Amino acid sequence: MPKDQNEGARLVRIDDLRRCLVGAFERLQLTPDDAQGLGGLLVDSELRGHPDHGVAALGALATFYRDGALNPRPRVRVLHETDGAILLDGDRGCGPGAPTRAMRWCIERARERKGMAVAAVRDWQLVVAAPYVRLAAEAGSIGFACANFIPLVAPPGGRTAVFGTNPFAYGLPAQRHPPVVLDVATTVSSMQKVRVAAHEGEPVPQGVIFDRAGRPITDAEEFLNGGTMAPLGSPHAPHKGFGLALFIDALSGVLSGAGFAQGVAGGAPGSFLWALDVEAFLPQQEFLARMDAQLDQIKLGERLPGVDELLIPGERGQRRYLDLTARGVVPLAPPSWEILATGCESLAIPVPAVLDAD
Repeated sequence: MPKDQNEGARLVRIDDLRRCLVGAFERLQLTPDDAQGLGGLLVDSELRGHPDHGVAALGALATFYRDGALNPRPRVRVLHETDGAILLDGDRGCGPGAPTRAMRWCIERARERKGMAVAAVRDWQLVVAAPYVRLAAEAGSIGFACANFIPLVAPPGGRTAVFGTNPFAYGLPAQRHPPVVLDVATTVSSMQKVRVAAHEGEPVPQGVIFDRAGRPITDAEEFLNGGTMAPLGSPHAPHKGFGLALFIDALSGVLSGAGFAQGVAGGAPGSFLWALDVEAFLPQQEFLARMDAQLDQIKLGERLPGVDELLIPGERGQRRYLDLTARGVVPLAPPSWEILATGCESLAIPVPAVLDAD
């Protein structure tokens, strides 16, 4: 994996990058609204410092749309709805459309009910979970989202992949502090980071991936030939990450009626989201004040030598987002730029103009 994503980065205008990605997805037959949503999702990941889920995802998504694994014109349907739960069919779509609709429904219904509301979406590629829990936190609710993925993780002691990277995210509102947003895979690394390493011919750190026989490797290309990924907690406690992956697969796949475990290989993942109205327990302002007090204890704790600041989950990315959006620019690391350039060439879309770094 590249050691310094900023080295050799190309600086482009945010609006130019968004326009480029929207044009690319429209060429892949997405509606203008869905192209805007998916393009914006990738730009947001870039701005927050997650290039593996930024423009580097364009290549994989274009392949999925071209081979039919993803539907560029999905018709999202409500399959079942109660006072506190909703089930959507995503019709093999991708991006923010269905999960945004689901989380907004949860936020509104949780507020009405002074409690919790849950949603499941079957047959939809989430891409990244953070935007939906951030949506809940910015609305003053507590949010959660998770999704299953193609089999990449074997059980401890095994070598047959059963579960995916199965990410989950939570969002917590605060008042003086920005919302706390954590978005992590249940594996040591995301799959997309390994794909980028393979594209660049870079080694992956030891303990992240295994070959087909279950032996630790650092060659990302070899991993792509039927290898598996290490769950969180590896090497000493892989059961922790594997257990989390199982739970997420049960919610996102088994419960939703989507593909689950090895069945996700057929291209029908699911996701599960919920929102909790804090006033079911405390007045809103009291909860926010208590959250601020909790976060203050993190920020004001004693630091180890050489540590300038203690950071809250998501804080670094939020600062980067605010800084770059204020400047109107975003740096694209060399792997991201190469994938973007290749994708644009194949779709006959001009790449964004590169700005002078000074």
